[in-house]
Amino acid sequence: MGEKIVFPDELQRIIRLGKKKMADEEYLSSCQYFKKAYEMEMSFTVNQLYVAALLKLEDFPTALNVAEDFLEEYKKEEETLAQYLRILLLNQQFLVARKTIYQSSLLTKEKTHAFMHQVEQLELAVDLLDPENLQQKRQLLKSWDQNKGPVTPNAWAKFQQQLTYPQFVALMQDFLPTSKNNFLRPRLIEELVLLKCDKTITTNSWQDVAMQVELTKLSLPEEIPAYKAMQHYFESEIAAVDVQMAQYCLAELKMDLALTYPFVPFTKNTALWQESYVLKYQQIMGKSIAEKHLEKLLEINLQKEKIRQIYHEIL
Repeated sequence: MGEKIVFPDELQRIIRLGKKKMADEEYLSSCQYFKKAYEMEMSFTVNQLYVAALLKLEDFPTALNVAEDFLEEYKKEEETLAQYLRILLLNQQFLVARKTIYQSSLLTKEKTHAFMHQVEQLELAVDLLDPENLQQKRQLLKSWDQNKGPVTPNAWAKFQQQLTYPQFVALMQDFLPTSKNNFLRPRLIEELVLLKCDKTITTNSWQDVAMQVELTKLSLPEEIPAYKAMQHYFESEIAAVDVQMAQYCLAELKMDLALTYPFVPFTKNTALWQESYVLKYQQIMGKSIAEKHLEKLLEINLQKEKIRQIYHEIL
């Protein structure tokens, strides 16, 4: 069976019918027309029409799912960014809205303040109306901590739903000092940094040592200078010699970063850590000389072995 041929006139006819139904406030019919148009042409223009109809029907979750097909396009202009932020707030995705505002280069200080004020007002209402929601989040964190594994994207999206920034910070101040999940804890700290939290928190390190962290002084994982330098080294110098070796080194580096943040061990003795990844690959490939050189990096090898043990606990 051949592909379905869509004639431009037919698409425009359906869009016109959808717009007419919108004007007549027949939102269900309008949504059906725009959905059909979107199936015919998955463009940003049709996406906005379809999302607008879904919002009129108060189908906020579907509106968000459809809008995220063109997430980068929504973020390119202030007007469309405002539309996307409105959809996030209608879905009570307060943390995502905050991060979107902070990460946008389009907004002036005044606009940023105005958008943040909207978020804070809505968060205040949720804080007052739904105390049971916070207890559910606390139980979810506890179950994740006991599982000791990574959190799936769907589970994380569910966790963020209806969670306000003050609630999230309070949860982290209570949860992080005793957390044992080395996959979860770095992600939660990264979220606090993305949200520009200005607190000092107590948390365990991957070496199971209680530490205090001043969040405003932390870089995001991928922005840590030592990580960026090592990534560049593997992608340029090592990849030019052996692509497979470079891929192995990068994979190991990213795993180590993900499990140890914000207490990443390779910020000190960076060059030696860099060498250790290359030597480990050469050892795996059967080069006996690598074994001898690795013996000289005893402290680094012990730390890397501890990280591998954490990873293998869930396998």
